[in-house]
Amino acid sequence: MKTKLFFIIFFLFAGVIIFGISAKQKQKISATTSPSEESSLQTSLLAPQTKTMGAVEVEVKPISTQPGEATVFELTLNTHSVELSYDYTQIATLADNQGNFYKPEKWTGESSGHHLSGELIFASLEENTQQLTLTLEKVDNETEDFTWKL
Repeated sequence: MKTKLFFIIFFLFAGVIIFGISAKQKQKISATTSPSEESSLQTSLLAPQTKTMGAVEVEVKPISTQPGEATVFELTLNTHSVELSYDYTQIATLADNQGNFYKPEKWTGESSGHHLSGELIFASLEENTQQLTLTLEKVDNETEDFTWKL
């Protein structure tokens, strides 16, 4: 009985020590993260959004939204009935909360098919941008807005 109690106390004590060490390491990592790295981590955590545009399922995932860097969104489009042969640099517009509008500089994905993905690359955002809205027009004759708070 004493041996059993000893092992229970030993394992509880070991668990508390391990938990304390891992919590301290997380705190240490957090303390050594610079503001720009922290901001970059927050950007990469902006949630992807999925919407249905007619017969097309569209997922938009923010990849980079930091001022001073190219603004990048990953698009994934899937359908079984519509040909996805759009000029994505012409049907997409990015707007910020300061009234600025941006057209994509480049589309890195395929140009047709029923399942495609790629990145829309825009110019750098203005400083102090707090909200972004990506608008896609004429995808299966529909228009949708994808909005994120930064």
